[in-house]
Amino acid sequence: MGILFRRIAVLLVLGALASPVVHACTREDAFNRMMGLNQFAMKLQAKLPDPLKDPEGYNAKLPRFREFSERLAGVGKTLADNKFDEACAAYDALARDFQVDIAAQGVRPLSALEAEAEHPPQDGCDLGEAAKRSVELTEKFQKRADAEHLGRDDWQRFGKDMEPVGLAMQKDPFAACAMMEAIAAKYKLH
Repeated sequence: MGILFRRIAVLLVLGALASPVVHACTREDAFNRMMGLNQFAMKLQAKLPDPLKDPEGYNAKLPRFREFSERLAGVGKTLADNKFDEACAAYDALARDFQVDIAAQGVRPLSALEAEAEHPPQDGCDLGEAAKRSVELTEKFQKRADAEHLGRDDWQRFGKDMEPVGLAMQKDPFAACAMMEAIAAKYKLH
């Protein structure tokens, strides 16, 4: 009886080890997927041609960008409702459909961002500070554009200069802040 019990116990343990482990999606897992897909969305947007200079190219690429963005935004409510398993499944499906390697987007994990928020870097440029500076820089340019009656081309140039800032902000806020300093100097927005 003891040997039979041991054999059954060993078979049960081996069976449990051989069966796939079902891992519930955590808050961190879901947010990390979302941030990686947001980074990819910014890259898609940056690849859109100028609609006035290349309307055919713009119209050809816009539907893909729009579909990706709408699907990504659609998962936001699921994530906000703390339905992490559902959110992860939707993010994974979106990544699969658009051939996105989420890990290759190189975003910092949520836990690193939260730790940074608790203990901001000495240089004073974390994600929150970079985002604040981005808004302030855009507002300064807006004021200048209004005062000097700058046109669409000026806004496009400014937007193109700001694109790398958006891509760097989550990965390396310090680099994003340095880029914004250079842009502020270029446009004399200090």
